[in-house]
Amino acid sequence: MRSITQMGRQFPDPGHWPTGTYLDMVSPRSQGALLELGVPRTFRHGDVIMREAERSSHVVLLCQAVVKATVSLENGRMALLSIKVGGDVIGEMAALSNEPRSATVTACGDAHVRVIQSADFQNYLADFPDANLALSRMIMKTLRWADKRRVDFNGYSAFVRLARILDELAEAYGRAVPEGITLDIGLTQKELGALVGVEEDTARKELRTLRDRGVIRMGYRTITVMDRSALNALAHGNGEPR
Repeated sequence: MRSITQMGRQFPDPGHWPTGTYLDMVSPRSQGALLELGVPRTFRHGDVIMREAERSSHVVLLCQAVVKATVSLENGRMALLSIKVGGDVIGEMAALSNEPRSATVTACGDAHVRVIQSADFQNYLADFPDANLALSRMIMKTLRWADKRRVDFNGYSAFVRLARILDELAEAYGRAVPEGITLDIGLTQKELGALVGVEEDTARKELRTLRDRGVIRMGYRTITVMDRSALNALAHGNGEPR
């Protein structure tokens, strides 16, 4: 992938941002304008970029990053809501609504971002109609993703829910390697369990089942999908291990 240098960082050329991310959905002109806004910052693995319930209104553009959004539950546990990668924006809802942050966003590995003030982001949306439309599409996509998780919780076993989320993550963020498709976005087994609503022990058990069937291979905070067609069949067919 070719790249351009901006503020000392390497970013993809227009048209080469990850499929489905915010920057992928806007024109090259709008991409360039957004990348000029705000100030660059770097967060390290485990740093909190935004905190649930805090009152702030800036937007963060992820340039090279993988982050996770989590919320606190009444029982004291954490629920993992979503994963965002380079090309996405986060914090847009608080910037537009002036409401407190709805989730905590944490860096998974080093994250190179641009921090953009709310007024500047809103002016950008007014100046670039395609960016405004893309933001609405991105918000709707996030809401649909959350709706799918709720349907999964009510309609499928833990094994199927895990297969479905791995299939979606492979589609959205997978990197092709000779052995298959690698997910190296830094998710732990506990975090994968949180995505599908199960305890870490259950997630570990179901991942071992997928591994033993030759569907995946597990590494340190990485999963390689060795047989994508088998994973897809488990996710969208009858789904139960035999």
